[in-house]
Formats: sequence, structure tokens, C-alpha cells
Amino acid sequence: MTEDRLNKEYTILQSMLKDKQFRFLDFNTAKPNLTVALQANSENIYTIKIDLSDFPNNVPAAFITNPKPLRDCYGKPMLEASHELHTLLGSDGCTKICHYGPREWQPNVTLWKVIVKIRMWLEAYETHLKTGEPLNKWLSSCKY
Repeated sequence: MTEDRLNKEYTILQSMLKDKQFRFLDFNTAKPNLTVALQANSENIYTIKIDLSDFPNNVPAAFITNPKPLRDCYGKPMLEASHELHTLLGSDGCTKICHYGPREWQPNVTLWKVIVKIRMWLEAYETHLKTGEPLNKWLSSCKY
């Protein structure tokens, strides 16, 4: 990501989130990321790590890092790829969520739009916890 793009992304996030709600980390390394704290309607707070290694050229990987591991309505860790739960293969005990498919991705998609999709995923997840219904009941399928 260029410095100009980083500045634009920061400006957008600063206008939409509280300063302490997000942080760019390790930007000058091979594994730059954005960490965001999101609160669901239930008031549960989740910490998300968005891998910026190849952003904006490719879909950034998004992991739920807290709670860790994220569990489904049956108490099973959500670390496997699942169409019904909109998850991909997790890493380091963190759930990797599907928010954009590679064929849907465009380099002009902002991190704010990624965060909005993650927030929608979290609301679908919390509904799954209450009802047992799969997330794909509320979320459209990613095109691969």
C-alpha cells in the first residue's frame, strides 16, 4: 500500500471510528495489519486483525483475534472453512472470515467497506449463536 493510500484510509477510518478503536501495526514489515475493535448490537466486543500484506491489490484476510477461538452455536471452534458459516481456514487459533470473494474484489474498495462487511458478519454470527441458523441465511455467498 502506498503512503498516499494509507493516508486516505486513515482519514476515512478516523472520520468513522474512534481513535482508540483502530490501529495500523507493523506497517514497515512484511506483515502490516490493521487491528480494529468492533462492538456488536449485543454490546459484545470483538477484535479483528486485517492483513494488509497485499492490500489493495487482493482481498485482505480478516481474522477474529478476540475472542479466541471463536465458537459456533454448538461450542465448536470455528477454524475450518465453511460455506454455511462464511469462514475460511483459520490461523493461530483465530477464525478467518469471508467478507469479499476474490471475484468481487476491486482495488478501490476501502478498509472502511471491509470493516462494514465484517460488522455485518458479526451480527449474523451473533444471530447464529441465538438461533442455530447458518450465517449464509443472512449473508450473500462470496464468488470464488
